[in-house]
Order: sequence, then structure tokens, then C-alpha cells
Amino acid sequence: MLVTIRDGDKKLSLKAHFVTQLFRSSSDSKILYVFRKEDNKFREKLGHNQIELATSISGILLYYYLMLLKSPKDLRDGLLRRLFNRKRQKPLINEGFLSVLSNSLYQYFAKSARTKNLIPFLRKMNSPKIFLIDEFWSLNTVNLKELKGLGRIVYISQDLASNRFGFEDNFVAKNLMYKLERDVIALADVVIACSERDRLQYVEMGARAAVFYPNIYPVKEFEQCDKDQVPSISIVLPEHWGSIAYNSLEEILKALSFLDGKIRVYLIGIKPQQVPRNVELQYYKFIPNKLDYLRTLSKSWIGINIGIHSGGTNQKKYEYAMSGTVVLSDKLGARGDLLPYEYTYVDKHDLAAKLERLLSYNKEKITQMGTQNRKEAISLAEKQHGVLLRLVKNMESPNP
Repeated sequence: MLVTIRDGDKKLSLKAHFVTQLFRSSSDSKILYVFRKEDNKFREKLGHNQIELATSISGILLYYYLMLLKSPKDLRDGLLRRLFNRKRQKPLINEGFLSVLSNSLYQYFAKSARTKNLIPFLRKMNSPKIFLIDEFWSLNTVNLKELKGLGRIVYISQDLASNRFGFEDNFVAKNLMYKLERDVIALADVVIACSERDRLQYVEMGARAAVFYPNIYPVKEFEQCDKDQVPSISIVLPEHWGSIAYNSLEEILKALSFLDGKIRVYLIGIKPQQVPRNVELQYYKFIPNKLDYLRTLSKSWIGINIGIHSGGTNQKKYEYAMSGTVVLSDKLGARGDLLPYEYTYVDKHDLAAKLERLLSYNKEKITQMGTQNRKEAISLAEKQHGVLLRLVKNMESPNP
């Protein structure tokens, strides 16, 4: 039996869903979803194939206490939202020192759920169990020491917790998150990282076994569109990135204004206030269908890849690669793995210089370069898919 552990709703992250399907395709295992919703702290619900946990009493008390431990601006904004029913801007995370510290303390101490009924329920089930922990947000939802005696534990990582945006710039928060993840790694049978760089870091932290599968989820039905006849680039900057997205877009548009000639831009996410005269903008707030999203990216010659923290591998990097574009990454977007035609820039002037050089190539050459990126992404996905399948077979053998 597979038991997924997630802090949030029942819906798994993309990577955890991918890993779950691997296990199920190998052995046709039943799956039990165990999760804790933030907005339902008090009631434990048992369903057909799911258990919604209630937050522990200590977790509830800490939750309300930590609401007051905020940076002054975040505390003021939160009060105004509650008083006047204003909508939140949806930043990725609060950015003030105290707010980030509060968030890390919450992850460390306040996410525990009540397991008075869960653990006896699991013990009654005689079938072998594999527990899949969905990202570091879920590390403290259930006491992993209790789960360890009931089956094997697989920790599915999207990023190193201490490298996540916000935490890595706050010394106290960074150390708390490092210790949280290190303690879990000591209990986990396997850690699944999302880059070779992260895998090596987990080994250094004491992981018994660590493998990596990058953020590549090929869509079999996807077929590339023809490249635009005119030079074009694509930019993906989600609104929930907050100020980072707006600052990055401003820098990119300034770089584009330095270029001679017209350039088409496919922008998905935040909307710019001003657009340079030489930019022909095609704007999308969001493209919900993954196939349509990849097709839109595939029309462009070059994809601009922005990173927001130093953990993992930026998923957008591989979405650009799968769509067959040349990739221009900032220093954080370039982390993790290497594509054949990926270039790094350090500021708007460097970006403008590299764009000018790349756009001087003809469409055929750019298309060939993008095709090589796509082939590399598919090859890496297939190779690591095989590694994960071998892992699944080993995990399904009896406990030693």
C-alpha cells in the first residue's frame, strides 16, 4: 500500500503524483491519501481512500501565536486585509525578517497533526506500506518516527528547505529549516531530489540513499508548433512570485529596449505597465492547459528563465527545453543541470548583449539549437525514469 503524506489539500504536487504513478504501475498498489488542510484544524475526517487529519492542540496554539510574530509592514497589511476584506497580492512568501522567521517556526513546530486514530488504523492493515512524503512542507505533518516502524519512507523533495526563497536570506530561519530536513533524512529510506546538485547535498546531509529526477514531465501528446518567422522570445513570470517577478520583468524589458529592430514577446503571468516600442507583446495571464502552454512556448526562438531561490532545478527551464527553445537563464535559473544551448546572463546589459548575438542567427540555426535542448531533456527524463523504476522494485522487496 502507498500512503501519501501531504500538508495541504489531497492534490499531490506534480512530482509526488509522478512518483506515485510509478509505484502503482509497477505493483498496482492501493493508495491512501493522508493530508491536513490549513483551514480545517479541528475535525478529523475518514473517507474511502483518504484521511483528513486535524491539527494538534499545540499546533493550533502556535499557529495563533505566530500570527503576531510578523514584520511591522506584514502585520499592518494583514490587519488591513481583515478589517476591510481586501484581497491579498499572493506573494510567494512574506519577505520581512520576522515574517520569514515566523514561517520557519511554523514549519518546524506548528504543523503536527493528531494521529491518535491514524496510527492504530495503519497498524491494523497487514499489507506492506510505503510512505511518500510530499515536499518539505509536509515533513512535520505526521511523526515520521512512528511511521518508520510501519513501513518504508520516501521523501520527495522539490527543493532543499534551507535554500527556499526567504529562508536562505534569514540566518535563523535557514538553520531551522536545515535541521528540520536533516532530521527527516536520517529517518527516510530514500530521498528523491530534483537535480544532481541537490542529490549530492542530500548525501552530504546524511541520506542513506538519494536519487534524482529533474523537473521534466513530458506530455506525450505534445507536438511543437513552427517557430515564428520573426525573432521572438517567451517569458514566464507567475504573479505569486510577487516583487521578484515585477523586478525581473522590468530588467528584461529594459534589456529588450536596447535591441535594434522589432521583437515578438510571449509573456505569461504578470502584466507590464509599459512596453518598449520595439516589442510586439502577446500577453497571457495564465494558460491552464499544459499542451496549449507548451505550444505557445514552442513558437518562440528563445526562453528567458528566471530563478527565485538556489534549491532544485527551475521547472520552467525544462518547459522551455521541452518546447524546443534556446534558454537564457539568470544565475539562479541556471542551477541544477546543464542544457546544450543554455546561456547565463548577469544583468540587463549582459542579457541585451547575449540576445543581440543569438538573434543574429537565422531561424534554422536557432531551431536546431532548440531541438538539441529538447532531445537532451527527453534523454535525461528517460534515463532517470529508469533509475526510479529500479528504485521502485527495490522498495517493494521486504524490509531487511
